[in-house]
Amino acid sequence: MAVIGNYFQVKEFFKTNNKLNQVFAYLDDALDPTSEVHQRIFSSKEPRVQKNDIDGECFAMEQVYMTKERESCFFESHKKYVDFQLILSGCEQMEVIDIRHLSFKNFEEDKDFISYEDSTKASKIVMQHEDLSVYFPNDAHLGLAFFETKQLVYKTVVKVPVEYFR
Repeated sequence: MAVIGNYFQVKEFFKTNNKLNQVFAYLDDALDPTSEVHQRIFSSKEPRVQKNDIDGECFAMEQVYMTKERESCFFESHKKYVDFQLILSGCEQMEVIDIRHLSFKNFEEDKDFISYEDSTKASKIVMQHEDLSVYFPNDAHLGLAFFETKQLVYKTVVKVPVEYFR
């Protein structure tokens, strides 16, 4: 059950889950140009991924990357974590599909990373500034694909333990 929309509306959707307070405080900072988090993410013009702890259980993968051809992308999901993916700058095409509709390819337990064979039946979503997508363990998602033109994207992906939602 992916949740996708404007950051502030999605934040409102999760407001009753107090376990997410630090996650949303971090995401608020990521959107605030005066914050240390925002400045750290935007300090690079080169592609990179940097891991940062949020609360000892949640962590962020701060990313700068160039979008690419759809054929170079892949579907993934996770067992232990829910992904909160926030676009800070740029635009990318995401795809999402329930894992039941895909063929399993590989599982890397140490990375909590499941990959799948490609599919043309997934829903396509254009993600841009201030858009947040939340992917649960049953949501296979494909990112990094360009929409209209290749461009540099600044994004942060917060990994939240599934236990936060029980």
